[in-house]
Amino acid sequence: MDPYHFLVGEFKKDTPFDPAAASAQLFAWFALIDESVERYGNKRGKIVKYSQRNYEKMLFAPETDSICLLSPRLVPPDEADEAVNCDAQAMYSSDSSLILSIRASKLALAPLFDGARALPGLFDHCEYVYCYAETQGYGTGYALGYRRLDDAHPMTFGIPCPANNWSAIKRRGLQDAHLRDVYPINGFTPARLDALPPGRRQALRDAMHTYGRCEEHAGLTFWHLPPEELDAARAALNAHAMLGAYINNRHP
Repeated sequence: MDPYHFLVGEFKKDTPFDPAAASAQLFAWFALIDESVERYGNKRGKIVKYSQRNYEKMLFAPETDSICLLSPRLVPPDEADEAVNCDAQAMYSSDSSLILSIRASKLALAPLFDGARALPGLFDHCEYVYCYAETQGYGTGYALGYRRLDDAHPMTFGIPCPANNWSAIKRRGLQDAHLRDVYPINGFTPARLDALPPGRRQALRDAMHTYGRCEEHAGLTFWHLPPEELDAARAALNAHAMLGAYINNRHP
């Protein structure tokens, strides 16, 4: 299955939803990656053909609280799930996050990140940013916090699922005490770092000093990890039980 690259930005609490600003930023990202918007998600949850008039009616409807834009179809609509029948997709949800995804053969992970952070204001509401490579279906479900099965990720039983463990942690209000996982690119605001319990905060700072490299941008600290150091960094943080992807929090 073809790999895709994902950028997920989780928002600060009580982030206001400004549909005009969010829409302009997502369209700017599509222009940056040289893709056209062919479809969008309407307020009834359906994916429909893009028309500026209908899109703007949806965008400014009082009940609208999210945006989803998709590039042209890859195959006819009856041959694939419309939600993943594209090379590129962008989502912005008032109660969830910013999600950008693109076929890996079209854009590498580092340029995806570099282009997104260069767009004015795109990360303004993000307190936690992470980038990863995955199959399109599973990776999209992972970004949204649920397990989406595909050939590379069949059903498993009795094993906590990294795709939906984070949703369970968030439902229990435990996200401030954890990170989701360790990724090739990880970003944190100072407030996100300070929210961690002291022992875990120090463990993270030690890992960030030991593995990869860090840089500051737009009020966030970004931690870049090369592939050969991911497992070691993950093991160091898992030793402090702080990575939510590996903790089964489905039950109280």
